Amino acid sequence: MAAALRVKGGYRTFLFALIGALLGFFIAYLRNPLPLGPREHVVPAQYRLSKIPGGTSLRMAMVHDVLHERYLRHGVAWYTQRNADARKIILQLSPATGALPSSEYLDAMDDLAVGLQQTGQTSESIAVLQNKLHLVSPLPTPPTTHPAYDVRAIPDPIDMDRRDLQRIVAAQNLSPLQHHQYTTFANLGTILILDALPKLLAGKSDSTLKSEMQESLNDIERAIAINPGGHFGRETWQAILTEHLIAAMDHPNVLRKYDMIGDVLDTGTQASEVWRYTLPRGMPSLSDSNISPEQRLNIRQSVDRLGCDSDWATLVNPDYTQSMPFDEPTLAIIGMWTLGAGPNPHFALAMGRIMESMGQNSIAWNAYERAVELQNGFWPDPAVCADFVSMCRDRQNHIAKLENPDDSIAWQDKMRAQHVKELAWGFAYQKAYRDFEASQIAAGVSLNDPNFYATFFQNRPPIASSPGLSDDAIVTHVEASTLSDMLPCLVLGIGIGLALARIIPTRILS
Repeated sequence: MAAALRVKGGYRTFLFALIGALLGFFIAYLRNPLPLGPREHVVPAQYRLSKIPGGTSLRMAMVHDVLHERYLRHGVAWYTQRNADARKIILQLSPATGALPSSEYLDAMDDLAVGLQQTGQTSESIAVLQNKLHLVSPLPTPPTTHPAYDVRAIPDPIDMDRRDLQRIVAAQNLSPLQHHQYTTFANLGTILILDALPKLLAGKSDSTLKSEMQESLNDIERAIAINPGGHFGRETWQAILTEHLIAAMDHPNVLRKYDMIGDVLDTGTQASEVWRYTLPRGMPSLSDSNISPEQRLNIRQSVDRLGCDSDWATLVNPDYTQSMPFDEPTLAIIGMWTLGAGPNPHFALAMGRIMESMGQNSIAWNAYERAVELQNGFWPDPAVCADFVSMCRDRQNHIAKLENPDDSIAWQDKMRAQHVKELAWGFAYQKAYRDFEASQIAAGVSLNDPNFYATFFQNRPPIASSPGLSDDAIVTHVEASTLSDMLPCLVLGIGIGLALARIIPTRILS
């Protein structure tokens, strides 16, 4: 028979202490039951890491401000003057026959086209851009029509995000020619849809109008193919809105059931009152400029995804086939609202649904209120508009009961009074800004003068709201991330090991 193995004295004590320390280490590493500091920390919410490296990230205050017109927008006098400046550049830098135009010349054509649209000269605006297309040839091959929506072919969301990010990063270093091809298609597609919408709202729904909307969609999709990340993805959602409206021309009930991102309207939202997520071990700070694309994808996995209901997608056949992180359509809507045609009930409705889903009840209520105020721009059919208003009021009533169960009517009265006050303030600020522009131009001040607005902003409060704490999250550290955080488990493990060394018999193997 083999002799029994005995470990005695200090070696035995050390061995038990080591085993206890290792056990404490692994427990703390997997799920730390004895954190040295607080387990929860307030950090920036994960959507504050933009989808595109170096891109704009969402802040909830941006949504509040857009709904209340708290953003700067140039007036007719400014665009009229810029049109005159652009015409001078075009005249002075007109290329010789067969010669390549300069970037300054092409930029002036873009400026003139946008300015003409802003001053109501849409036909001339379209003609300028069509002429520019000839100058930036050869044009890239149009993208092939995307296949009909098939639920069986939907990719994994993370794989879709990865492919999307790869396309965006690959297109970040456009050549000057590609840049001007992109801006031409983006501007032309935008101006065409802005020209079509008033006709649609007037009740026109013939094949000619549908063709104009389809032409707009084709131009936008060509812009996306060249630069998928341009204007923080605005064109992608402009295309989806156009597809949504084209589908509604044949199926008006689409507007009764879904918003422009494919979110179902007749259901409640799954809102959380507090942002909470678990921070994976080794995840970098959101402010780290060296975050890799894969880390960016990992961090943004926890961003809530919305939209693209399968039934909606079957009718609309949108460019996206999967629900998207909520900040992507939100930023795009902000861009279209502030840089495009301005307020739109489809934008406000989608904002309301998104904000309600994110637990931002006050912002959501204001979005529905603004949607109702803009109802005349929703759809030409009065019955569809009436259902739209009814839905918005139902969501407002639901929010009010959540916020003040005892007196929801008083809560809404207070919110409505505040909404009217803030909206009036935003409109007044914008008017003052445009009036100042007009006075400066009348006084002969150049638009390129770096001090053009200096007097206007002097002693004037900023138009944008403070973001506050709305974009912060409570992070739960489940496992120990530092040696000091593991210390209590290590000490406890060593203590247990020492106690067992005294209790367990010295013979441990026979």
